[in-house]
Amino acid sequence: MPRASRRWLVDTVFFALAEFAAILLLANSESAQDSWLDRASKNSMAAIGGWAESTRDYFTLRRQNDSLSRENMELSIRLRTLEEARLRDSVFAPGDRASGMGLYADDSVFRYIPATIVKVSRNSQRNYVVVNKGRADGVLPNSGIISTKGVVGIIESVDEHYSYGISLMNNKMRVSARIGRLGVAAPLEWDGRSSSSAVIKELPRHLELHPGDTVLTSGWSGIFPADIPLGVIGQEREVDGSVKEAEVRLFTDFAALRYVSIVENRHRDSIR
Repeated sequence: MPRASRRWLVDTVFFALAEFAAILLLANSESAQDSWLDRASKNSMAAIGGWAESTRDYFTLRRQNDSLSRENMELSIRLRTLEEARLRDSVFAPGDRASGMGLYADDSVFRYIPATIVKVSRNSQRNYVVVNKGRADGVLPNSGIISTKGVVGIIESVDEHYSYGISLMNNKMRVSARIGRLGVAAPLEWDGRSSSSAVIKELPRHLELHPGDTVLTSGWSGIFPADIPLGVIGQEREVDGSVKEAEVRLFTDFAALRYVSIVENRHRDSIR
């Protein structure tokens, strides 16, 4: 037999004997075996328990965030309704309100319907949203869709239990906006490129803009209440030497939208 083969055979036999001896020692040492098995069992149970706890915490946190988002939307609606009432009381005398004079004779000009987005698109030039409230809930076409962060879109068609709306990220949509509460009103529309940017257009050349100025709804359209924050001013540029436009960095995160409110102007037909 060649020397290399003999050496391999000797090594194999020696290894087998060593393994056999180790097994005998482990078998004869009951306490050591129990200790080893006990440690292994405890480590496994700890790992499984930790994984289960982490999974439970994850889903609990999701439910908590979901609940907080819904509560924020409801609080936002209540706050806006109270703000409308405060403005109404500051404009009209009690006698005028009692006699039903003016557009603010009702308790609230705008009616809000909480809703949940069930589908939203972000990958085309004509993006849309679908919400889980429809005709049975009192939703009407041409109502606004808002979130706690700003304007989302406008309801275009209504089914019994669902509504379809065009998104602010749609080249068919324009919002009447103003820079600051006392600024000039101008149309705002999506820039067609980013989900976080829009453009406010047709601004006078002499208008002084400052990056970071807040852009809000003007209230002139009859669809959205006034003073809903939309975003902040970014870079500006002249257009055709006669007017200028400015980038608006939107507050609304369209990738994270879930809870919204459908807003209806009760006096829209009268205004028209």
